[in-house]
Amino acid sequence: MSRAHAEVRRYGVLKAEDNEILTRVGPGTLMGELLRRYWTPACLSEEIPAPGSPPARVRLLGEKLVAFRDTAGRVGLMQENCPHRGASLYYGRNEDAALRCVYHGWAYDTEGRCVDMPSEPAPFCEKVRM
Repeated sequence: MSRAHAEVRRYGVLKAEDNEILTRVGPGTLMGELLRRYWTPACLSEEIPAPGSPPARVRLLGEKLVAFRDTAGRVGLMQENCPHRGASLYYGRNEDAALRCVYHGWAYDTEGRCVDMPSEPAPFCEKVRM
């Protein structure tokens, strides 16, 4: 057993740097990367009850996300901000089996693929993914 572990067992106190390692769960942190390897409940089914219902905000492991049930009934969980201009997808419209950003109209399916870009040619849409 290391000296640090012995001190924790003896005094029940962590050093500040050990406490930082164990409590930070955001992207790029040691604990954050560890916890992202396992399934973690994000929200209750009641929060996104019906197909086509409005999205729900979810904060998980320090990240802002939105959960939604598309018009086909599939559940999606993705970053809150649209990759195009950063508008919140929480205000997005749930239509045609996708969540549509209210800023420029880009639509994303439950897998995070961009499925529609009203102002861009079709091949460009296939390159964008959450």
